Amino acid sequence: MTDEQVSVTQSYVVRTEVIRWAIDTLSNQRIHPFFLAYLHLHSLTPDETNPTPVSPIWGDLGNYLVMPGGPPNKPFYRPFFNDVRKPERYWLNANLAGSWAPSSLRQVPKKVVDVVDDGLFLLKENSAELALQYLLYDEPVPALALSTFMLRNYAFSSDEGTPSEARIHALFLEEFNFRLAEDGRPLGDAEVIFSYEQQQLPTAEICRPYQQNT
Repeated sequence: MTDEQVSVTQSYVVRTEVIRWAIDTLSNQRIHPFFLAYLHLHSLTPDETNPTPVSPIWGDLGNYLVMPGGPPNKPFYRPFFNDVRKPERYWLNANLAGSWAPSSLRQVPKKVVDVVDDGLFLLKENSAELALQYLLYDEPVPALALSTFMLRNYAFSSDEGTPSEARIHALFLEEFNFRLAEDGRPLGDAEVIFSYEQQQLPTAEICRPYQQNT
């Protein structure tokens, strides 16, 4: 035998208490429903500094929103709306593509994106500033709350112990194609639309080990 340490890879998931906290945090902020579509379009845009037309796959966005326990025929949950007095609008039906079809876009989304030939979407120049103004009403989204909600259905592998808050947020930024510096600092659009103020979490650790049911 040797003294060499053997690393063990463990899977982790976001704690239920943290997910509840994230939902409470997001539901207290006025956020336009098209903000989710903006995140998806950003994830498909190779270079946020020089946007090119992209073809959305709205079903992929549904992977982040699916939640049990909703009303009939409404499998998706989004814990915000542009009117915080209407929590009944948080539940979405299965037709996400219909919700964000070019023909369905109203004036506010068109301030942030253009629709070009064949139904392709194009983020406008300085789309983050436009999203902050028109979709977030000049109030950046708490980064940790959005990250933990959007990644709540996923497991994270780690051989260095429980993933940190910074790691979860970095995974979210990578997932939606936002830029990070080598030291993990957000760059560009991520600096504009997300808030990084220290958040009071309900638990000491953001994740727990994942134990698959057998």
